[in-house]
Amino acid sequence: MSHLDRTQAPAQHPIAEITLPTPRKGILSNGIPYSFIDNENLDLIHLIIQLRVGILHEPQKHLALYTYALLKESSQAHTSTEIADLLDFYGTHYSISETLDKTSIIVSIPKKNIPQILPVVFDFISAPHYREDNLSIYKNLKIKDLEYNSQKTDVRNTQLMLHAMFGDAHTAGQFSTKENLQAITIPQMQAFHQETFCAENISIFATGHIDQEVEDCFCKLFSQIPHGGRTLDIQDLALPADSNPVIFEKMPNSVQSSITLCRPMFGYTDDERKDFSILSTITGGYFGSRLMQNLREKNGYTYGISSGSVYFGNQSLFIINSDVNIKDTQAAINACFEELERLQQEPVGEEELESVKNYIVGDLLRDVENSVSYLKKYAFWNFHGLGEKEFQENMRHVHQVDAEKILFLSQKYFQHNKLTQVIVGGI
Repeated sequence: MSHLDRTQAPAQHPIAEITLPTPRKGILSNGIPYSFIDNENLDLIHLIIQLRVGILHEPQKHLALYTYALLKESSQAHTSTEIADLLDFYGTHYSISETLDKTSIIVSIPKKNIPQILPVVFDFISAPHYREDNLSIYKNLKIKDLEYNSQKTDVRNTQLMLHAMFGDAHTAGQFSTKENLQAITIPQMQAFHQETFCAENISIFATGHIDQEVEDCFCKLFSQIPHGGRTLDIQDLALPADSNPVIFEKMPNSVQSSITLCRPMFGYTDDERKDFSILSTITGGYFGSRLMQNLREKNGYTYGISSGSVYFGNQSLFIINSDVNIKDTQAAINACFEELERLQQEPVGEEELESVKNYIVGDLLRDVENSVSYLKKYAFWNFHGLGEKEFQENMRHVHQVDAEKILFLSQKYFQHNKLTQVIVGGI
């Protein structure tokens, strides 16, 4: 009997070509597109109802959040307690995800329970009956959250960053206050839901054992969603990207500072996005990144630091952020710029670049390792007008990028005077 020699690393082989299943697509009678990723071995049906409505579409601060967060408490036929009991009884998981430019209603239902529970869910998401008592409870919870978070440096840092990027003209840039949390009314929520929950703004994605009975149930219900008055688009925003502003706010009694370096960037479908995502990973996108090596491993300023992009409309925000020891605040900021300048001056070494490429390939594979994770990624691609071929495009692109391209992008986007600094705590 042969024994495994654990002193020798196993042989490495390039990942073979992976072809993802093409979703089964259709269009309901009201024009809503749907995409099904069939998986006969999965009896838990996963559903994503994706709406092209987010924070950047709301005419009043918190209106989108209130409108969609309170759906589950707004059934016409059942109280919120009864809905919670029904979801539990039928093994159903329900959640809401809201971003700058979209809202996703995510539901997981055992296949056998689709006929009983999906109509109940459809009832409260499509025709909510908002109640004053539920709205009052939610307002009080959000006000308590606001009071608690007002003493947290990272929360305040995010607020200041969004204000610097979006300003007061957009609700995303406005500060949360007790007054605007209290200001939302049921007529406003009803009007916003009626305007935004319409066929033009909705796409449906599902995976699992979607047989004819399940598909017929989906189609019968969601084809009832009415048309709306208009579709919602985000205009390109004139975000500040000059003069290297520094925004500092002292937080009394804080033992740490939250620091952010940020700047506006291009959208997800831009030609440079794939290359820049590799640069972002090298910078602070994984545990072995340049910023982690400097600020954590070398200097002990922080437990962790990260970099990444938040995409919305045709734009994005590139963000580097960390919580650091308050006495090391300025040193940590200097170290960040030191690494950004080094990326602009020295080509990335072949070994480091290859290591990052391997990490990114692993990340891409995790995104599609099962039909549920694939569904989430496919819904994201679809939102940006892309499809399942995006996976292969990303895989191919990772292997093509070289140190020269990384150097060029660093010099183009990492200039000191293009990054806004936001510091909350001490300096």
